[in-house]
Amino acid sequence: MRHSFFDFCHAKTQRRKAASRKSRHKGRQDKKGRGLGCNGFTLIELLVSIVISSIVLGSLLSFMTNMLTSERREQAKSTSEQEIQLALDYIARDLQEAIYIYDADGVQAIADQLPHAREKDKVPVLVFWKPTFLAQDYPVTTINGTATTVGCLTNLPRTDACSQRDYFVYSLVIYYLIKDNNPAWSGAARIGRLELQDGIRDTSNSRNYLTNPAPGFQLFNLAQTGTLQDKMNAWRKADTAYDPQKNPIEVLVDYVDPSSSDRTPKPLDCQNISPASQLIPANTQLANPLQINSFYACVDASRNLAQVYLRGSALTRLEQNAVYSDSQAVYFPSLNIQVKSRGTNSSRF
Repeated sequence: MRHSFFDFCHAKTQRRKAASRKSRHKGRQDKKGRGLGCNGFTLIELLVSIVISSIVLGSLLSFMTNMLTSERREQAKSTSEQEIQLALDYIARDLQEAIYIYDADGVQAIADQLPHAREKDKVPVLVFWKPTFLAQDYPVTTINGTATTVGCLTNLPRTDACSQRDYFVYSLVIYYLIKDNNPAWSGAARIGRLELQDGIRDTSNSRNYLTNPAPGFQLFNLAQTGTLQDKMNAWRKADTAYDPQKNPIEVLVDYVDPSSSDRTPKPLDCQNISPASQLIPANTQLANPLQINSFYACVDASRNLAQVYLRGSALTRLEQNAVYSDSQAVYFPSLNIQVKSRGTNSSRF
């Protein structure tokens, strides 16, 4: 019984040898016969195994690749949604403090007076005036070049002690839609914010400054005739040049959809917000040389009302030159928010 297996193999091999002698290719069949004994697999069997294994492994690899790609896209989408929401919340808080928001006519009226005027890679979308609070511990430099804090710009009467008072100054705020080749950023569009502050004025004589205003800054002039809108649209910058080193554009959010407007959904109908609302930037080559509508606003200057729209691009985080398509719309998260600003006090102005 111990040798029955070997006897079986020997007998099988002998039968194969006898059969192979009748073949025209005795040597080849003989070798194949010996290989088909109890010693291994045939070449055909190995090839079939390899093909089946390749199909199974290929399917598993494709499945895993699709899973990883899907996960990366979902992570990019979640990140874009969060960033877009945070950016809109910041803009909304900023706009709520505005005393005047320029509509499309107003932006075009002062466009040549703004920093980066008519630069084709920077489109002004939101332009407004707001009071900026400067706390007593805010560091400043006096007009004489002395470094101090806001609370020590003036002293208490008949003493050398700091008054420790706070101040408000007016600021001109501009939000730009930017699309350029700056290697520091993603290559998609982005939103930048620039603020120009007035200097702190002497409360006893408002013509005298305690600190210098931003280069190029000039306050609006409400002593002119006409409506408030006429007065604001007549604003002109100071004779001094803007200084981008002292007042740089600060990026609020990157990875904004850079797709051209002919590939993306049309902007909201501003007339649905209010009859006097205007689209900013206007759909013209002069107002919007980028021809991108992923960041725009509907503004009613008479009602201090703004509806702001923003669309991100999650795919740009994963693919260069990703563009909007209806089939991929879920990866271009969009949000909008309506803001009512504080406006001006008619009794004061």
